[in-house]
Amino acid sequence: MITGTVVNSSAFEKGGTLVLGTFKPGTDAAADDQTDQLSAMMIKGIKDTLPGENKRFTFPVDTQQDSDCLLEGYIEDYGHDVRVAHLKLRKDQTYLSVNGEIWLRETGEKIFSFQTSVVINLKTQNPNTVAYQIGVAIAHFIAAKE
Repeated sequence: MITGTVVNSSAFEKGGTLVLGTFKPGTDAAADDQTDQLSAMMIKGIKDTLPGENKRFTFPVDTQQDSDCLLEGYIEDYGHDVRVAHLKLRKDQTYLSVNGEIWLRETGEKIFSFQTSVVINLKTQNPNTVAYQIGVAIAHFIAAKE
């Protein structure tokens, strides 16, 4: 489940061109190939889904074009050693916690924030596929916000 907040409703409603940054490793996630792959898959899920889901944000056609907004995030926790007190993982499970924001590029003001976390069953789920699904869910969540 994704939760989040519209921080600046007028800027969020205005929308504009949106550049997708990355999901960088946070405090409890290693900076490695796996987190790079998870980040890329979440961005792909957002990019594949958001254009058809919303009327607020578009992606710049020209990569040199100045954008209005930037989406960035963090993979706060990824792995078996979870820092969440009430969560006990089995050996075949891993935990993924993500948060992110949409910023106005001109002022650096945050206009939207979101967060989610999931337990991934490594026997039945591929972490990259789950990351893609998280990206799709983030896009749906952004599009559904009023």
